Amino acid sequence: MKTSYKCDFCGKDSFDRPSHYKRKKRHFCSQNCYSLFRKELLPKEEQHAYKGGGLSNEEKKKRRDARSIANHAIRDGKLFRKSCESCGREDAQMHHHDYDKPLDIKWLCRKCHWDEHKIIYENPGLLSTKE
Repeated sequence: MKTSYKCDFCGKDSFDRPSHYKRKKRHFCSQNCYSLFRKELLPKEEQHAYKGGGLSNEEKKKRRDARSIANHAIRDGKLFRKSCESCGREDAQMHHHDYDKPLDIKWLCRKCHWDEHKIIYENPGLLSTKE
């Protein structure tokens, strides 16, 4: 079964698998339309996923600093690695919900960490609420 949609660049009707359609914010009929969309309509800082990713330099610095502070706290014995808070697996990763609080970390395994980001991606309103 395919999901039909209109290309976000040229307006042409196209189809995709429901699982692929649901994952994407924007939908294109071809790689060419995607490239033209990026080139013509996106601001420069959002044109390349790996060279900017849509984040400002200040936001990238804040994230980098928060990770550094947390890693130094682990190294110095002030913060300890834990198992996944969702499923209990031992190989947990750090997840910062708020980069202004670098030591406020949720420990999640790779799968649960991905699921956490998926929830936030699908519900962007969650980011605007500060606890």
